[in-house]
Amino acid sequence: MADISINARFLTQPMTGVQRYALELIKAFDVLIEMGEIKGCKFELLVPPCKPLHPLTLRNIPIRRVGFFCGYMWEQLELPFYARKGLLFCPGNIAPFVSLLYGQKMLVTVHDLSYLYFPEAYSLLFKLFYKTVVPLVLKNANAVITVSNSAKDSILNRYGYARDRLHVIPNGVFSKNNILDKKAKGGYPFVLYVGSLNKRKNLDGILNAAKLLNEKGKVRFVIVGACEKIFSSLKLDSSASYIDFKGQIDDVEDLIKLYRSASCFVFPSFYESFGFPPLEAMACGCPVVVSNAGSLPEICGDAAVYCDPFNANDIAEKIMLVITNETLQEELRQKGMAQAKKFSWERCARETFAVIEKVLNK
Repeated sequence: MADISINARFLTQPMTGVQRYALELIKAFDVLIEMGEIKGCKFELLVPPCKPLHPLTLRNIPIRRVGFFCGYMWEQLELPFYARKGLLFCPGNIAPFVSLLYGQKMLVTVHDLSYLYFPEAYSLLFKLFYKTVVPLVLKNANAVITVSNSAKDSILNRYGYARDRLHVIPNGVFSKNNILDKKAKGGYPFVLYVGSLNKRKNLDGILNAAKLLNEKGKVRFVIVGACEKIFSSLKLDSSASYIDFKGQIDDVEDLIKLYRSASCFVFPSFYESFGFPPLEAMACGCPVVVSNAGSLPEICGDAAVYCDPFNANDIAEKIMLVITNETLQEELRQKGMAQAKKFSWERCARETFAVIEKVLNK
């Protein structure tokens, strides 16, 4: 029976799209094992000893705390020893240098190269580390997963040598069971944003669009997210009465209630390799306005209204177009829910396990 160790440092990190991907994928692996679809392998999550930030209960995959360090020190110095047998799966962009250089079988998910394509959004140390380790991953890992064709193209534009080991496997989204009975009614209608509060996500564009819209009438905006230390500082003016900053919300049910009660979701990001929040909004029946950048046209298809992320007037006009047109809202709801059904975590887990099997059989 093949041993598969999973780098579960993500359990100790603040929630972003990378951590959500890892959590949902591991839960889907657990379900597939329960269903008997994954056989002949023994999964194990290896976690650093620091305090976990995300609860995770699994029936078929053990979680083992190992080592003495936390963060990068644990990942680079201790994880290689505990994961030395079998295959190591790293779902969060990077992997241990030792494991990469000394031939251990490895699968790594590289979500994007945003630190290269939008460097002003990240700290100097973060960029230097990623510029060193990600090329090693793309050159030495047995296989690399990325989450969209747009992300694949951006990787190959810089690192063409990774072509033969690169696999596109889209992320999943909320299941129907998650969404049932979570609709929240009442209150003033609002425009919703969910995501990290960093420059790449174009919070300035949202705030400028909000200001423009509120010069003509009251349009409330709800902003959900946090600014992590890896990102460059972003100054936000929270004094405007029409802006409601909710901070980070990790509870899925609370997020679903916001998606279901919003009159429109806006996501004018400058760069995305996938973009969880627009797809989540679509799954919940919320009309979506997104930028025409990165993977968003690929992921959202014809189920969204597209805006120019560099033009606050255009962002504001597209939001107003949606919130004042009930026919368009209903069209976007129906198309959005249909588009979201194309993405599931079970499908993501099945396709990921197929790549694992290929690596094990090499």
